[in-house]
Amino acid sequence: MKKTMIDTHRPDIEPKSQESALPPEDEAGTTRLRLLDAAVELFAEQGYRRTTVREIVDAAGANIAAVNYHFGGKEKLYHEAMDHARRRSNESNELVRADHGRDFNAGQPPERRLYLFVRTMLGHIFRDGRPTLMTKLMQQELMQPTPALDRLVEQSVARVHGALVDIVQSLMPAGTDRSQARRAAMSVMGQVHSYHLLLPLIERLNPEQGFEAQDLDAIAEHITRFSLAALRSTGERPPC
Repeated sequence: MKKTMIDTHRPDIEPKSQESALPPEDEAGTTRLRLLDAAVELFAEQGYRRTTVREIVDAAGANIAAVNYHFGGKEKLYHEAMDHARRRSNESNELVRADHGRDFNAGQPPERRLYLFVRTMLGHIFRDGRPTLMTKLMQQELMQPTPALDRLVEQSVARVHGALVDIVQSLMPAGTDRSQARRAAMSVMGQVHSYHLLLPLIERLNPEQGFEAQDLDAIAEHITRFSLAALRSTGERPPC
């Protein structure tokens, strides 16, 4: 697979020789956190390539040397910003916190596991009725992939996807092969992500659709019921 390389020969990566004063040691943790928060917001709105180091340090109230001091450069800051956004998303998601075993609710019946999986994903995508920064960050990364995507898949996405495939396969007729279960899992995720990716259309075609907690409950129930009907009929001949 050809990987998109990050161009380090850009005018937005300012030389370290300017404004080289570093923050006092007792302020280092605060400065680092401010840089991460600012980076997440800017990368989420503009993407990796369009965001400059100067914009990040200005938004964080830091000097230009701070990025190299705390992260070693823009690329490593981007990786840590992705991690930071993911941690914040997990911390704010009640269903993630309730899954004490971090095993995707393995003790629950498969139908309930599917609902909880879908509802958890919706909780990552929307918060307080709006798309989250993590959602916007991922959308930017998917539109213009960088090596950070491979890192994210290795650290998190592959495990989450594998868990959904396991849940889906347990709901399909006995003997269903793994490739069929993978396609079904992608269909489930397609339904989940359509509410964000098609948001401008949804706002025009179905303006009463909201994305508060109770709305996400209803969407999760719909996706679960719709998916269960399809999964249980897998193996039947199509009507065409």
